[in-house]
Amino acid sequence: MCSAPSDRVQANVKVPQPLKPGDTVGIVAPSGPVEEALLMKGAHFLESLGFSPQLGRFVCENTGYLAGNDATRCVDLNTMLADPSVRGIAFARGGYGVMRLLESIDYLSIERDPKLLLGMSDLTALQLALFARHGLVTLSGPIVAGQLAEGLDPLSERSLVDALGRPFEGLDLFSPCVDMIRIERHGRVRGVLLGGCLSLVTALLGTPYSPDYRGALLLLEDVGEPLYRIDRMLVHLKLAGIIAGVGGVVLGHFIGPAGEDLSEEAARLVSELTAGAPIPVVSHFPHGHRLPNLTLPHGAKVELDTKPPALIVRDER
Repeated sequence: MCSAPSDRVQANVKVPQPLKPGDTVGIVAPSGPVEEALLMKGAHFLESLGFSPQLGRFVCENTGYLAGNDATRCVDLNTMLADPSVRGIAFARGGYGVMRLLESIDYLSIERDPKLLLGMSDLTALQLALFARHGLVTLSGPIVAGQLAEGLDPLSERSLVDALGRPFEGLDLFSPCVDMIRIERHGRVRGVLLGGCLSLVTALLGTPYSPDYRGALLLLEDVGEPLYRIDRMLVHLKLAGIIAGVGGVVLGHFIGPAGEDLSEEAARLVSELTAGAPIPVVSHFPHGHRLPNLTLPHGAKVELDTKPPALIVRDER
């Protein structure tokens, strides 16, 4: 079995409490601008689950490719982080913008009062930073004005509901989708589930917001990237020493610029780049910018075994 990440990271893992019916869920937009109609549809979906959505003051701002300027976007996020009545934060959409805020986030509030955060895509940068700085476990899953507004398939909805309202410990993340995944290389590993959108994983390398990937189970997915750019980013991970140090790789959806499915090609590239490191590789896991999109505990301790296929969340703390 491969070694787990460093004790420094594991000792500091923080797992927020699941949400309860009636809990307030803040909605903020630290990335791209949000279409108000979709925002409201997504907020109504959260309300239908029994939660009380609370929109950030500046959530509908629009400054070009950003949802307002850096100051207003960060004010909304920090206000929700500091408010003890807010028990979860769901992000309105991806795009670009979170990296611009990483130096200004109220990390002390996160330390004092860990909340359940739900997002993906550009939010990968925030999730990685929160784990690197405070060991915070977050939820990688649908965004409010995206898949929540457009409508989830039953598999994705069940996964999200469970992720928001119950502990992950003991759960087999492969169980709902064992017929969908593909084993590229067999193996067994225990480590921390880390990663997300490939372009953000690579963009954070060399910064203090990139976590320690040694022994981790590296989760990767992406959208809108042509194959040669996926290749380049994966090679970047290899040249940076990330690939050689991880305990295993799980690949989600890879979608090209025209909506084409590049998951097969991404799996081939990862298999080639990990040929010298006999680690387990699993592809076609239903997570990312296409449905089904299962919600995952980013930063949780997991055990992957490919015979038979299982991805079990172990003691999260």
